[in-house]
Amino acid sequence: MRWVHALGAAVAATAMASSAHAVLSLSLVPVGVPSGIANTIGSGQAVRTFDLRVTNTAAEKFNVANLQVTLAGAPLSGYFYASPNHDNTSAKSPMVTGNSNTLDPYDTYVSTPRFESTHSAADLPDVTGSADWPVSPATIHAKVPANTIGVDPFDASNLRGNAAGRNQTLNIVWGDHNGNSGPTGTFTVARFTVVGNTGAFIRGYFGETINNNPQFFPKNGVPAVATASQGTMYLPIEGDVDQNGLVDQLDLNVISDNFVTAGGYAQGDLNGDGIIDQLDLNQVSDSFVNGIGSPPAASLGSVVPEPAVLSLLGLASIGMLGRRSRR
Repeated sequence: MRWVHALGAAVAATAMASSAHAVLSLSLVPVGVPSGIANTIGSGQAVRTFDLRVTNTAAEKFNVANLQVTLAGAPLSGYFYASPNHDNTSAKSPMVTGNSNTLDPYDTYVSTPRFESTHSAADLPDVTGSADWPVSPATIHAKVPANTIGVDPFDASNLRGNAAGRNQTLNIVWGDHNGNSGPTGTFTVARFTVVGNTGAFIRGYFGETINNNPQFFPKNGVPAVATASQGTMYLPIEGDVDQNGLVDQLDLNVISDNFVTAGGYAQGDLNGDGIIDQLDLNQVSDSFVNGIGSPPAASLGSVVPEPAVLSLLGLASIGMLGRRSRR
């Protein structure tokens, strides 16, 4: 049994018997990256940023969230970018603490609605460990991007740092251990900046209501990359305008039909500069006939922990490690 499951078992019956209030909703939104910053970050490679945003319509609690994402491999390549001042332990962005570094707004990080809205140290999100479906056997350590080249001290198979073949997996649980109600509005709870032509499927859920009902990340994209399983969002590969998991003639057609006009991502503005032009066409051409396949079939957990136990997750993690070491 995964440790998040164990801590949530006491509320399993309530959570599974109740339906979410559905006042929280999530979306994955492309964010434009200015060409100068993209060149600095990517050294000529494509740089794309996406926000995972939560909309809160009734001051709902944002108690805990988790996600796991691994970027697609060959022939695709790339990594999640970590800014020079990135927090390599917690994945909390320097952007939300007022750092003015011009690269930081494109960091890969997690947050909570309350933290993002108040920028208060008292509301810092707690990063407590890995999501509840393992990225590698027996891991309970949160895998976050790192801004320096190295090996994850908790997992020698996980290379870290801003370079090809590294920073390709995120596996994280985070939230507000006080169980504070979030303000109403729309807030970024995670940001992903991808360097290279790769993409991924993001799996996860967050807790809402006093009973911590899990609300799974909604599926997006089109049926070609959707599954019946809950909690899968598609972070598109470079050039995939229609988000069907394959860069092909259909994507070229969208660019051609909207060339030199204003528009959004769906109209072909892949770099977010407000116009569909040669730069967007280049993204499609560079990734032509690349595909990402289908989402992983692994099941997600059904219960998230109570807010009060978030502060105990570290102790539980140590206990689990102790039990494993004696086997």
